[in-house]
Amino acid sequence: MKKGIEMKLQIFSAEDALRYQNIGDGRCELVWCGSYEPGDYIRIVSSPGTFAKIQLDLLLLPAFVYLQDGIFSFEIPFGSAKEPYPPEAFTGLCHQLSAEAAEPPADRYILSENSLDVRGKSRVFPHCTASIETRGESVFAARNTIDGLLITSGHGFFPYTSWGEGEDADAHIDIFFGRKILAEEVQIFLRADFPHDNYWQEGLLSFSDGTLLPIKLQKTGICQSFLLPTPLETEWVRLSDLKKDSTDSSPFPALTQWRVIGKEC
Repeated sequence: MKKGIEMKLQIFSAEDALRYQNIGDGRCELVWCGSYEPGDYIRIVSSPGTFAKIQLDLLLLPAFVYLQDGIFSFEIPFGSAKEPYPPEAFTGLCHQLSAEAAEPPADRYILSENSLDVRGKSRVFPHCTASIETRGESVFAARNTIDGLLITSGHGFFPYTSWGEGEDADAHIDIFFGRKILAEEVQIFLRADFPHDNYWQEGLLSFSDGTLLPIKLQKTGICQSFLLPTPLETEWVRLSDLKKDSTDSSPFPALTQWRVIGKEC
């Protein structure tokens, strides 16, 4: 825990009425007794540039994130937006939330994982977007590929969420870090719900410094690791130029998870 940084946790209604809040020095815990309603959202307020460990529901993996502007808003998911999350998450009458300011690890760690990433624009990092998402469905959204879930043997609702490229040969997917990081390795977990799935035989990793790394992929759901020739400073990474197996009749290649491993600059 990093003291001297105010951490504020708030719960708001759809009409922006404050339901409950708590404030702490370096760490904030909030226990709220009530039922979430559509449009409710959680807001975390801290100092710009704060690294924080956040858990908004006990059924979700904790997220280690970089708050570029010091503010994070997370709308409680309902309906189809809830499908990438555990069915019991955000339900019931008692909710325990926490947010803690922290220093990033000094050694290698997974720089790309964020179980609380949101679709669309975000100033909370890491953040994942894509040029297209299959049918616009939440279970095939880009954010699913950095949520920390590595189950590759199925597709659809939690825990089998993934990113689908909507049969677009020009599709790409990106991870943004909101700062320069030192990337050393990229790991890719293809969705492997065979024979429903096809797979990509190759792709291209691009980095913000202009580095390009062509990769060859295998028909497997286990981790495929690509070490960079030398560690490089980058603000984002892109996976593109994806070529699926033309001999496979399935039109559905997909990505379950990908990781960027390295250090802070």
